[in-house]
Amino acid sequence: MRRLNFIWYILILVILPISIILLSGNIVMRISATYTYHFNDSQVIEEVGSVVSGSEFADAITDYFNSPGRSEFQVYEENGEYRDPIFDDNESRVMVRSKTILLWTLFTGIVLFGGSIAAYIYMTTCIERERLRILGFITIGVSVVGVALLDFLILNKEFRVSLYNRFIGIELGQESTLRIILGSPFEKTYVIFSSILAIAIIGILVYVHYNTTKEKRLFS
Repeated sequence: MRRLNFIWYILILVILPISIILLSGNIVMRISATYTYHFNDSQVIEEVGSVVSGSEFADAITDYFNSPGRSEFQVYEENGEYRDPIFDDNESRVMVRSKTILLWTLFTGIVLFGGSIAAYIYMTTCIERERLRILGFITIGVSVVGVALLDFLILNKEFRVSLYNRFIGIELGQESTLRIILGSPFEKTYVIFSSILAIAIIGILVYVHYNTTKEKRLFS
């Protein structure tokens, strides 16, 4: 029984922090506020020289990432009677692969988070309250360290390049519109938004965990 409990300890210590990181990062990539903030802060849209505004780019990106059926990413700008595409085939392929990655990380994050919650509920029935309290706060600590470590890595250019080459691997030129608007310093916005969301999730879990494992007093 103790060996089984130890397996549950390790399981929740690993999958909960990973699920928090995956879900917080995934969600911020799906909300337009992330991109709008980045575009307003960095003024990169001015470098593109397009009549399409930053908010329109932000909406187009998030609509694409959140739509279940669209296979191609494209934004058009009006040119008289014509609508000219802004992104080329390589840029569209980058977004297709990014969307696929977001889909799988969202699925993985939900499964792991659900699994960690199920494991936690199970553990409330089979281990001592004190041990569960300690385990929970250790897990929260690991989650905070994991978020901070990932933030550090994301801000490292070499790590970002290796990550891009590993999972996307499509070369974009220096003049690429997509590279200009979603390249550096977008990683700073991503770190800010994903960290805030991760800390919010952790805060909720701390509240729930504290109230679940606090000592019950006879008189209060």
